[in-house]
Amino acid sequence: MIIFFAGLLLFLILFYLIKISGYYSGLLRLKPGTSEAKPFFQILIPARNEEANITICLNSVLNQTYPPELYKIAVIDDHSTDQTAEIVRTFEKRFPGRVQLFQYRENHAQKAYKKAALQYGIEHTESEIIATVDADCTVQPTWLTGLARHYKPDVGAVSGYILIHPKFEKTLFHKIQSLEFLGLVTAGAGAIGKGKPVISNGANLSYRRCVFEEVSGFHDIDHIPSGDDNLLVQKIHNLTDWKIRFAVEKNTNNFTRPVKNLKAFLNQRTRWASNSPHYLNKSIVFFLISVYLFYLALFLWPVWLVLGFPWFYILIAFSVKWGVDFQIVYKGAGFTGRIDLLKYFLLAQFFQIPYILWVSLKGLNGNYEWKGRFNRG
Repeated sequence: MIIFFAGLLLFLILFYLIKISGYYSGLLRLKPGTSEAKPFFQILIPARNEEANITICLNSVLNQTYPPELYKIAVIDDHSTDQTAEIVRTFEKRFPGRVQLFQYRENHAQKAYKKAALQYGIEHTESEIIATVDADCTVQPTWLTGLARHYKPDVGAVSGYILIHPKFEKTLFHKIQSLEFLGLVTAGAGAIGKGKPVISNGANLSYRRCVFEEVSGFHDIDHIPSGDDNLLVQKIHNLTDWKIRFAVEKNTNNFTRPVKNLKAFLNQRTRWASNSPHYLNKSIVFFLISVYLFYLALFLWPVWLVLGFPWFYILIAFSVKWGVDFQIVYKGAGFTGRIDLLKYFLLAQFFQIPYILWVSLKGLNGNYEWKGRFNRG
C-alpha cells in the first residue's frame, strides 16, 4: 500500500511540476502590444448595489488617455436597491453621449446573474470591442490605450491583470490576499501565453463583438451563476481560431479591494471554484482534480509519516510546489511592480493549501452568496 501511494504522489508531483512550469514558459512568451489600431470600445460596467464604489469607478474610466470619441461607457444596473442608478444618472447628465445607464430588470430564470446583465448591455450597444470592468474596481488612464495595442487583426480577446491596490492593504491578511491573487492571475496569464487559456477576470477583459456573436455569447453557459470571464474565454478558444492575448504592461492593470475577512474570502473563492466543473476542456478539469489530490497529500503529511511513508517524498513534494509556485509569483511581481509582496510567500503557501481544499469542495455544491443573492447548488 505504501508503494502504491508513493507512486501516486510521485505522479502528482511530476504532473504539477510539468503543468505549472508550462505556465511559467507561457509567461516568457508574453509581449507588449504593438498594434497601431484605434478600435472603438464599449465599456460595460455591471453594477448591483454599488453606490459606494460607482463614482470612483466611473471617474477612472472617464479619465482615459484614449481618444474620448472612440469609447463609450454603459452601466448596467442589475436590480440595485440602493442609489446606484441615481448616481449614474448624474454622470449621464454631465457626460451626455459618453455615459449611459441601462436598468436590467428581467427575471433570472436561469440564474445567469452577471452574465444576463452583460448580455443585456451588449444587445443594447454598438462597438467593435467590448471591454468589461467591475463597478468596485478602478482603471488606469492608460487602460484602453494599452488594450488597443494588442488588437492585431487576428486577436479576438485580450485579458489583463486585476490587482488589489496597495493603498487598501491594511492588514497581514490583505497582504496575503494580494500575493495569492497575484499568483492566481499570473498563472492564468501564463496559460494564455502558452495558448491554452484557463482563467481570466471580468474586471479586466475585452473581446471583439463579432467574436462574442460567433460563439453565441453566453449561450450554453447562462445556467451557471458565474463564469462570465473564464467560461467565455474558453469558448472563444475552443470554438474559434481567434487568438487570445494577455496585456502584461503595467499601464493596463486594473485595481480592486481585498475582502474584509476570512468568511468573505472563502465565499468569494467558492463562487470562483463553482465554475470549474463546467470548464469546456476536460483536461483542465483533470488537472484541477490532480491539484486537489496533490494539495490533500501535502495537507496530510503528518499522517503519511505516522504510517511509515518515506519522509523524503514529502520533502520533495513541498519543494516542488514551493519552487514552481515561487517562479510564477516572482514573475508576476516583476510584471506588476509588487516585489514587496514576495516576503509573504511562505506564509501564503501554508494558507493556500487548506483554503483550496475547502473551497474546492464547497464549489462543487455551488452554495455561496453574491451581492445579496444566495445560490444553492
